[in-house]
Amino acid sequence: MLENHAAYMGTKAGTDHVVRCVANDFGHLGIRANSISPGITRTPMSGDALNIPEILGAFEAGYPLGRIGTVDDVAEAALWLASDVCFMTGQNLQVNGGLTLRRNPTATEMGAAYARVIADLSA
Repeated sequence: MLENHAAYMGTKAGTDHVVRCVANDFGHLGIRANSISPGITRTPMSGDALNIPEILGAFEAGYPLGRIGTVDDVAEAALWLASDVCFMTGQNLQVNGGLTLRRNPTATEMGAAYARVIADLSA
């Protein structure tokens, strides 16, 4: 669990609960409600940090599938959820390459990766 992230974690939990309530309240109308929780995903928002091999490696080490996600990974999951073949409602789909089976790197591990990058840049 992340420290000092109560608002973020509370929002995620609240969103999950709203999805379950909407699925329950409107399922009789054929309306399905689901959500997606992506892991770390390479986007413009992830910035240049994921272009640094040490940083990328620290994150990828936590993924059973050995890589971070792409926008296409998340989009494909969303398309599946929206399709008629999806017989699912009230669920949060974890699109994270198995990251929740393990964990993100700790601040210490990331600090060590950043320190290696800074040392390499200073050399």
